[in-house]
Amino acid sequence: MSNTSVGIEELDKALMNGIPEGYTILVMGPPGAGMELFAKQFASVNEQSVTYFSTNERTGDLKAAMKKFGWNADINVVNIGTKYYENVLARKLEISRFRQEGITMKDIRQFEKGTYKEINFVTFLTYEISKLDPPFRIVIDSLDFFFENYDHHEVLSAMRTIIAHIQHKGGVALFTMLKEVYDAKTVSGVEGMVDAIIELERDREELEFRKYLVIRKVRNYPDKVKILPYSITRKGITPSL
Repeated sequence: MSNTSVGIEELDKALMNGIPEGYTILVMGPPGAGMELFAKQFASVNEQSVTYFSTNERTGDLKAAMKKFGWNADINVVNIGTKYYENVLARKLEISRFRQEGITMKDIRQFEKGTYKEINFVTFLTYEISKLDPPFRIVIDSLDFFFENYDHHEVLSAMRTIIAHIQHKGGVALFTMLKEVYDAKTVSGVEGMVDAIIELERDREELEFRKYLVIRKVRNYPDKVKILPYSITRKGITPSL
């Protein structure tokens, strides 16, 4: 069976003419390096049904960015960031307002009881992915939301389940994660599970940034590890071979 594209023609050539079914990719980098853009390019491929789990971007903005580059934006977006605001942050803001306005603790506790049901978004993510039928393409942008809000062991355990499902069903997936933020055990846990690791790097040189795409891991293909300079063009992230 032929491989599927990662959404970047030059990167497909640098890998295995794309990636095989069941493959998972981790994209890492500092803030502003372009991980979100990479995720959208990956999501734009029309070879499988796409589900994009967004944790930090409004759905309208996400799709508008894809349309700007001429990419297919007819994808299923599950906006965890929006759900988190509606179910957690908005409630916290309401309680803060109550306190500021002098509402008693008794009234606040009564409000907290109400009909509120806490959502575990790690469980929610795993459940949503379990419902997907092949062929499917998943983007989780980003893992940082889950590591910031939940126990790291719980997140890693969920990742193992998700990746096993992807392998078994023959889907493909991309995860994004900030670089040099988490402890070594957490990072090695994530890196050990995925099939490929790509880092986006920037070096400042006088008045401009030089950008590099580092293919740091390709399971069973150590010869594919390399560094490619890249630029942002009308096609999006465009490496130079």
